[in-house]
Parts: sequence; C-alpha cells; structure tokens
Amino acid sequence: MLANQIAAGEVVERPSSVVKELLENAVDAGATRIQLDIERGGTRLIRITDDGHGIERDQLELALARHATSKIQYTDDLKAIHTLGFRGEALASISSVARLSLSSKASNSASDAAGWSAIAQGQDMAVELQPRPMPVGTIVEVRDLFFNTPARQKFLRAERTEYVHIEETLKRVALASSQVAFTLKHNGKVTKRIPAAQSPEQQKQRIGSIVSNRFLSQALHLDTRIDSLRLWGWLSRPEHHQNSNLSQYVFVNGRAVRDRTLNHAIRQSYQDLLPTGRVPAYVLYLELDAEQVDVNVHPTKHEVRFSDARQVHDFISRAVAEALQPQNEVLSADDLSHVEEVSRAYEPAPSHFTSAETQKSRLKDEYYHPRLEAGISVDSNAELQPPQSSRQSHVRESHYQSYAPRSSSQASNKAGNFIVVNEQYLMQPENERLVILDIKRFWLNYTAHLLKQEWQNGVVKQKPLLIPQRLGIPVDEVSDEFIQLWTNLGFDLNLTGPKSVALRKIPASVMHFDISQLTQDLLYKESQQASLSSLEELQSQLLDSLPDYWKPEPSCAWLELLQPLRWRQSDYCHELSGSDIGAWLTVQATTPRHIG
Repeated sequence: MLANQIAAGEVVERPSSVVKELLENAVDAGATRIQLDIERGGTRLIRITDDGHGIERDQLELALARHATSKIQYTDDLKAIHTLGFRGEALASISSVARLSLSSKASNSASDAAGWSAIAQGQDMAVELQPRPMPVGTIVEVRDLFFNTPARQKFLRAERTEYVHIEETLKRVALASSQVAFTLKHNGKVTKRIPAAQSPEQQKQRIGSIVSNRFLSQALHLDTRIDSLRLWGWLSRPEHHQNSNLSQYVFVNGRAVRDRTLNHAIRQSYQDLLPTGRVPAYVLYLELDAEQVDVNVHPTKHEVRFSDARQVHDFISRAVAEALQPQNEVLSADDLSHVEEVSRAYEPAPSHFTSAETQKSRLKDEYYHPRLEAGISVDSNAELQPPQSSRQSHVRESHYQSYAPRSSSQASNKAGNFIVVNEQYLMQPENERLVILDIKRFWLNYTAHLLKQEWQNGVVKQKPLLIPQRLGIPVDEVSDEFIQLWTNLGFDLNLTGPKSVALRKIPASVMHFDISQLTQDLLYKESQQASLSSLEELQSQLLDSLPDYWKPEPSCAWLELLQPLRWRQSDYCHELSGSDIGAWLTVQATTPRHIG
C-alpha cells in the first residue's frame, strides 16, 4: 500500500535505520549474543541473529502488523517506557519497503521441535508462515531494501558509506548494552567482534575497543548522583580535543540520544577550556526515573523530553564541570581522611575570621596566596595577582550591566530599560526622574524576613543542591545534636568521613548568596567552639553573615524577579532627580550595612 510506504519513510531512512530497529528489538528480547550480517552495505542483505526469548508461532504474523507490540499493553505504560522499542512500527515499515523474513523459536515452546518463519514482501504486506528448524532465538532477514521504491533507492550512498553508518549504529547499541556480545560481518568477512562485559573493568576495556584506547587512556571517569539522577561515564580532558563530533555518545536509561539539552550542558562545561572550533569526546550515561523522561517525541527516538529539563541540564553541567577541575584542586572525603590538619583541606576566608591588621598586611604582600597557608602547593608558573588589583579589574569589567524587558507585560508596567551598577543598585529612568533601588539591602531584608518567618513556624522549605558540597570541619566527628541544630536551621548535613560533612539541602528562601562558602565558614567556626551554640545564636550568626556573601548571578533579570514584590514601597527605593542622585549615592556608600 502506498500509505505504508510513505509511513515507512519516517522510520527507514537508510540501511543503518533498519539495523538500529532490529538490534534494539534483539536487546529488548533479552539476547546475550547478537550477530549482524550485511552485504553491499546493507542494501542487498541485513540479517540479525540473536539468542533471545523468541516469538510464539501464533504471534509471528501479528508481529509484522503495524502498531502491534508486546511491550506496551496499557495507555499508562507510555508514561514510563523501559524498553528501547514500543511503537510496533519497525517490522511493518521494513516489510513494506523490502523483502522481510522473520524466523523465531520461543524459549517456552517445548512442543515445537522447530521454529517458524513469517515472510512478507512489500505491497500489501501479506504474511506467509513456514516451518524452519532453528535454536531458540530470532533471525530477521531484510533483502533488497527499497526494491519497490526506486525514488528512495537512488538516494543511497556508496557501499562503504552505508557500511560506516551501520558500524556507527552498532557501536551505539553496543555501548548501551554492555551485557550483550556483538559480531559484525560484511560480505561474509568478520569486521568487528565485541565481547560481553561482566565486570566494570571489562566494561572499561569494551569502551576502549569500541571508541578508542587512546580516548580511554586519557579520559576522566565520572560518577555522581543527586536524588534520582545519576551521571557516569568517561570524558576527555580539556587538553585532548578533536575537530569533529565523532566519539560523542550520550545515553539516557540505556538509549542512545542526540538531545540538544544534554549536548548544550556538556558543551557549556567545556566552553572556557577548549580552543575555538575544537570539541571534546565523551561516553556518558544518564540514569533517571522513567516517569521523568518522554522518549515518544520523534520517529527515530533520538530525541527525548525531560519533565524538569532545567534540573537535568544544570545537574549535567555541574557534574561535568567538577570532573574537569584540575585534580590537585579537588578534595574528596578520602583526601580529608589523610591530612593531619583540617586547615590543609580548608582555610576560613580571611575576610571573616582574621583580624583587620592581618588582612591589611596580606593585601600589601603581592606574593601572598591563601592556598599557601592552607598547606596546598601553588603553581610557580602561575601569575600571582594581589587580591586588591584583581578585585578592581573585575569591577571594571562588570561594573555596569544593561537589561531590556523580556515581555510586553513588563514594558507596560513602566519597566523600560534599566541598569544594574556593581551588582547592587538598580537604576531605571522614569519620566524626568530616576528610580534607584538598593537591590542588595532590599534582598537582604526580604531574605531575613522569610527566614525568620519559617524559623518561627518551625518548618523551613528546602531545595536540594544539584551536586552535594563537601565541607571541612576541624574535628573528626560531630554530635547528633550538632546535625539536628543545622537541620532546624534549614540545612541538610551528613557526616561523610573524618573532618568532612556533605551539604545536600539549603533553605529555599536563600537566593543570590554564596551559600556553600557561607555554610562552610559558619560550620567551621561553630565546630571549633567548646560548647554548642543555641538555635537562636546560630540563626543570628547566619543573618549577620549574609551581607558578606552577596553573590547574585551576573545575568539576573532583576525586574522579572522583583515584579511580584513591593519593592517600590520599600525604604530602599528612591525617586531622585538632578544633583540629588550624587548626594544619595554618597550617603549610601557611608551607611553601615545591616539587615532590617
């Protein structure tokens, strides 16, 4: 039927498309050994033999019918798909544009000494059943691809080109299914053997044989998780890059995908580490609940859609970025257990726990570096800049940030363009006057109000960190009362080893602060004390410390964030004109910082 041939074009683009669908069916059938035979780049013959559980005789004809599948029984099954195939379109589409033979013997069909073959050849897709002696498993033969659709046949490339596409398809399926052994034959000659991997070391060797041993020898291993998300695999170091997208593999729950969200997250982690025009190599596996990902969004199933795409993007970007950090700067819980003093793993920030005289003398020493006091070596070739000069250069680069409204509703609310000065003041022209908001003080007061309200109610809303933060403490252990005290404050801490804890959740109301560093400093100071502070004392310390850890995002759209708040009625918003502006800024610069 013409309609069937047109529909087949969405699934069967070239021989490698046929190979992909049939290999995935074999993996879904529980095969441990799969052999792929092709002739003339797959245009004359594609044969896939597996030792899976097979298909019953009375289901063979149904298997070739369109939209018939044993992998989905109810509509709700589409919400959590655990198999590679699920639409029931592949075999029907292939049989409409080629001569297809499906032979199978089910593992539970003890009464039948032989298997059965279902034969279909294009046009009306009529199916003929014949007995065939064979072991348990399935054999699918696809001959003369596009024999009845010359318009599609003339677009096939050279035999070598089609073979390369088939080989790449086999690599992707093999990388996703480490428990299956694969054999590839082209024109009767074995061109690739991939043994099954039964251990992590064998899997590592398998990846080296599929991608390249050179990639594996210099690759960084990654394995991190947060809640139901887990990312693991291998990625190239920044100094080992390439000029093409080859050797870039991403798998979501065992399915090879080419998803823009995932690729952008990885590319973002490498963006400042690679020369222009160069790209990394990686083999990464993302695992999450099947309910959180929709794979039914594209005919080829190469694209997926996440229920929380932003969380997945940030999780991957953060995990890859941390894996790419120089190894001499990464301190894990195991590292902390081997240092004699915790100061070697963590040194409190000098601006918080050292005297003013000490800070002043350090600023005069152009060779001072805080990592030297922490007992960590500093690269002698690196250019050391005085902290004061680097701070000044940063201010010069990002002193002014201009923004435009993102929506018409924002513009209609007298928004217009506005300027953020030094990440603290929002200035917006309005008629012949200038509206100025001290964002920092307003947000400090707003955050303090939310925290006090949640502490008073006894329920602090928390948000999980995408990557748990390891923090240093000057003692080997902390008491349960100490952990409970921080829990009541809104922080989820877990003891991970000698002199280290993991920060997993923080108060949800705390935004635009360097919360990890704030927690580290307070935690370090608190654990040094002989007696445990009360909850009220710790709450006061946190509020008093917030101004020193102000760290808004450089690209924060402040007007959109402030829109639902009554910031124009606050004491931190002023409408000025003419010479009043300079006088107001002078007063603000000399006013001590505080939280209302």
